Amino acid sequence: MTKLFPGLLLSLLVFSCTRDNTAQYEANPVAEQVMVETPSPVSFASFSSRLPVLPLPFKAGCSYAYVVGSRPDTAVASTYLKPEEQPYRRLTVNKDVTALLVLFPTDEILPRLRTYSREGVIIDEQDLKFAACGEEPGFRHREQFTIKKDLTIEHIDSTARWRSDAQDNELPGTRKLTVTRKKFKITPKGDIQEIK
Repeated sequence: MTKLFPGLLLSLLVFSCTRDNTAQYEANPVAEQVMVETPSPVSFASFSSRLPVLPLPFKAGCSYAYVVGSRPDTAVASTYLKPEEQPYRRLTVNKDVTALLVLFPTDEILPRLRTYSREGVIIDEQDLKFAACGEEPGFRHREQFTIKKDLTIEHIDSTARWRSDAQDNELPGTRKLTVTRKKFKITPKGDIQEIK
């Protein structure tokens, strides 16, 4: 009986997998739609000029409240922005380069600085926030960035760590603070370079 059972099982599998099961799909093919991207009807200069100017120096940290204006036309915005991004402010680097401060929604708002050519081609970009702000027992993280008038960007990251007892009370003498500073510069060509 045990030798008969595998043979019976194999024959059932062979007969159940016939070509007739897929015949209806081959007989009725589905035409795919191909979307062709058309150039944006709005130039980058026109798109960016609708955004408010970013006043310098500009400073933002963990609790900064970005006040966003009316949302631009999605078709136009998608030409110059990545999905889900929202333009916030513009910054003129020179006559050939414009920078936009765009916001990307994550658990927190992620500010991103992106430079563009006059035609709206992306030159470079830099996230201005690197980790989530917050606090929990034994840990606190804060970040702040400043865009200065000379187009340098200073980023300060502070992380405090400490040991706690069973009731989450800080143990004296265990706190360690780490502060990291990074500097970036927007060049006249639109590159955003880290200054060492």
